[in-house]
Amino acid sequence: MQAFCDFDGTISMLDVSDAVFARFALPEWHDIEERWERGLISARQCMRAQVDLIRASQAEIDVFLDTLAIDEGFLAFQRFCVEHAIAITIVSDGVDHFIRRILANHGITGIDIIANRLMHYHQAGEERFDLAFPHARDTCRPQSGVCKCSVLSAARSTHIYVGDGRSDFCVSHDARFVFAKAKLATYCEEHRIPYVGFTSFHDVTHVLRSLTSAEPLQFLPRSRSTTA
Repeated sequence: MQAFCDFDGTISMLDVSDAVFARFALPEWHDIEERWERGLISARQCMRAQVDLIRASQAEIDVFLDTLAIDEGFLAFQRFCVEHAIAITIVSDGVDHFIRRILANHGITGIDIIANRLMHYHQAGEERFDLAFPHARDTCRPQSGVCKCSVLSAARSTHIYVGDGRSDFCVSHDARFVFAKAKLATYCEEHRIPYVGFTSFHDVTHVLRSLTSAEPLQFLPRSRSTTA
């Protein structure tokens, strides 16, 4: 059994990348975001261009990341998964360093993270940033930095997916059991994808616990949307 979780807006309480850009990037990051939302550039192009606009040191960014909250129910969800031998993988089209820093600040370690890789270098004596995309695939239709569909397709066990946004749209068609909120919930409704609605990871844990009658964890058949 494996649980795949988005990070920005799912585990974290907001989109961390956007928060970092709003705090440290040149104002042009908004224009780049708009171009992506209009479908003029890919998610990969968008993120890389926005990261290039950051004007701050790694230390300054880390201080800011340490102020950001996560869903208070995620720790209980993690404990539940450990108790039931459910592996957790965070699969995010965000930035690996942001995710690791925030999780570590909340005492969370030992979780596999699949995300875009932050790199830094110096230019004219100034610290600058770039992104690498080790989990991108040329066949990825939305041209995301992380091809979530290929990640889930490689899973050899029954899996659940927990997400909230646009980067989760494609993968929601393939996940065995979907927990959705916000834009992902709307997308699932529009495309008749069965899902379970949730507000926090407390809801996710509650539903999984209710489905647990014996080892291993047993799932009910997928049904139309419900609310945890």
